[in-house]
Order: sequence, then C-alpha cells, then structure tokens
Amino acid sequence: MNRRAGRPQGSPRGSTEQANALAEFLLALTAGSTVRGLAARYHVGKTLWGEYRAGLKIIPLELLNRLVRDHTPDEDTRRARLATAVRLHAAATAAQRPAPAPAAVAEAAGDPPVAAVGGPPVAVGAGRRRSRPLLLAAGGTALTLLAALVLVLRWGPPREDAVFAVGPAGVGVFSWDGTDAAGWARIGDEAERLYLGPAGVFATRSDGRLYRYEGEPGRWSLISEPGRDFAISGEHVFRLAADGGSVAAWDGEGTSWTTIGGPATRLYGGDPGLFATEPGTDFIYRYTGDPFTWQRIGTAGASFALTGDDLYGLTPDQARVNRWQPDDRTEPWPTWAYAAGEAAELWGGRAGLFSTDPSRSRLRVLADAGNGVADQTWRDIGPAGAEVAVGRRAVYVLSGNRSRILRWSGGAWQDIGGPAQTLAAG
Repeated sequence: MNRRAGRPQGSPRGSTEQANALAEFLLALTAGSTVRGLAARYHVGKTLWGEYRAGLKIIPLELLNRLVRDHTPDEDTRRARLATAVRLHAAATAAQRPAPAPAAVAEAAGDPPVAAVGGPPVAVGAGRRRSRPLLLAAGGTALTLLAALVLVLRWGPPREDAVFAVGPAGVGVFSWDGTDAAGWARIGDEAERLYLGPAGVFATRSDGRLYRYEGEPGRWSLISEPGRDFAISGEHVFRLAADGGSVAAWDGEGTSWTTIGGPATRLYGGDPGLFATEPGTDFIYRYTGDPFTWQRIGTAGASFALTGDDLYGLTPDQARVNRWQPDDRTEPWPTWAYAAGEAAELWGGRAGLFSTDPSRSRLRVLADAGNGVADQTWRDIGPAGAEVAVGRRAVYVLSGNRSRILRWSGGAWQDIGGPAQTLAAG
C-alpha cells in the first residue's frame, strides 16, 4: 500500500530573524524527514518538532548537535555544520524576547504581597543595584559566581544552598548565586524537572530523557533514556524504568546503567539512602546497597520524605506522621514512632521536615518543643504555593501562580526571583 507523504513544513515564522535562520538550518538538515519520523527516532513529540522547524521554539543545543552528527556522515562537513549549529543557536537564544519582571507578572496574576507569606518583606538589593527577574540575570559577574558555586557543589559540601530553577514553559535552566532576585545565571536551554544532590545537577527534558550538568553554562550530557522516576542518594543516581518494571543505578559514565531491583511505584532518595514503594501494596522498601537486595521497612503511606537524618511517612488516612526507627528490631521490620499530627503532603531536606495542612493552603515546619520527637509539632510559616523545595539551610516556595520564588529561613522570608516553572534546592 502506498503511504502518504507528510505535509510540507513551510517557511519559518519565528519571532526573530535569528530564530528563523536556525529553523532554516534545521529544515535543511532534516530535509526528507517527517515530524512523525523524527518523533519516533528522537523521542520528542511531533508538535514540538513542528515548532522547532517553524522557528516558534528553539531546539535544545544537545539535540541539534545530535541531529548534525546523525545526518552528516562526512567528518569534515560534520565539523563545519556543528560550528554553524552552535553559532546559529547562540544567536537565536540571545535574541529571545526577555520575560516580564516578576512584579508585573505578580500584579497581573493577582498574587498577594510578600508580607502575606509570613512576615514583612526583606529588602532586596537596596542601595546596591536594581533587582532583575530570574530570566534576565546574566553577565560575567553572574557566571563567575556560578563557576564558584559549581566547584563547591562538585568537590565539597556547600556552605549555603544550591538552588536551580526552570523558566516558564520549560525555557531556560537557571542557577541562583545566593544573593537576591538579580543573582540568577542561565546555564541551560530547557528542562521539565530538576534533580539535585551530591551526585550533581540533573534535568529531564521534553523528550523524557535525563541530562547531567557538566559545570559550564550550556554543557549538558545525556545519561539516560526516559524513566518513570529518578532519585539521587549520595553520589548515586537511580532510575525507575518507564514501565515501572525495574530500578537501575547509573554507572557514572555515558548512558550505562545497572539493574538493582524489580518493579516499583516511586523512588525516594536522600541522605538516609534510597527507598522505593512496591506496586500493589505500596509497602516501602530500603535498598541495602547490594543489587536485588531490598529490606521491607514499612507498610503503605500517603507520602514519604527524607530529611538529613530520617525518613518520615504520612499514614494513608493522613492523620499522623511517623518517623522510621531503623535500630528498633522488635517487629518483623523496623518500627515507626509518632512524630507529628495530620498533614496533606510532606517535603524534606537537611533544613528539616515541612508539610502542608489538610487544606493544602498553608506550609508548616516540624518544630521541636524541646522534649524529644514525641513533642514535636507543626508550626505554620505561610502560604503553601505551587511547589516546595527543601535545601540545606532554607525552604524555597514557588508562589501559587509561579510568578515568584520565595526563601524562608528561621522565620524570615525573602523574594529571590521568578517567574519559574519548577525549582530544586539542596
């Protein structure tokens, strides 16, 4: 049976001349390929391929380089095309229209003032420089600060939090230098979700695959095909297969992974180790470090979270939070002790354990009353927002309309930038 050819792409119609020039290069490079064929080969949706080739969206540099290599068998021509690809991509990225300032976006979205988050606003850059939105921060100073941050993150424990964010619609990956709303530097082109830990900074993209940040802006390397879930514990990166049928550990180089376990529903990684929930029962298991050796440590939970030292679980009815006690062997598996009352969702990190109240509208921190774990209680610190990320020293909240990123530490709130699609801290 004769197959009908794909519809012609047409002329580029991007918002800038540079975007159109990149699209024309891409069209010539993929001449004879349909968006259906490209989607099947590179695991990127047909709609997105159409937007790339029309200049409506800028193709990620790593994917563009891969296309050049795949479509150029001659080494000399490949080298020349790669240079052209980098030049056109840099020009198109630089010509992108800047995002609106956070204040304007917040006003348009009807977001409450910073004071509503739990206290008076903190002065940002007063008398020093004008704050800029997350998407506009750039320049030599920002890149120098970024380089210093990366060195600390990769070769020693950071004194302060490492914070990363993805811009609206997944455009742009940014690193915060720890100062204020002006302290963001762009380090990548696109991402959907971020993962952060001692092993490094990782991101999934629209193709579902996982990439590792190599320490220099724009340099990301592919390490994994799509997975249902990823987690970081210590220097190790783990993947739950796309079909949920197995758990694997990254071998540390290229795209090589070693299977370490069978089916799972979700992964939880952090300082206390790697944990996974079992399909069907939702019982939680701990990875012992030996392939296919997992220890059952508890029954089902509505949510789990890891702090710097402990694993916490929210009971299925969301009525109480319990802390895992690995040294107590009075039961067939380690027991759990009461830690706090009802909650809707849990988040954890070295800065502590955080939760939303049953209405999911308020954010709380687990505070020690001074008489042990049994006397801990939830303390309200402000609105919950759209996302929460817990670092070493602070908790970060993406406001409800995702227009601002707010930092809380010891009772004080600081507006540190925005807008953003998602964020990560560690």
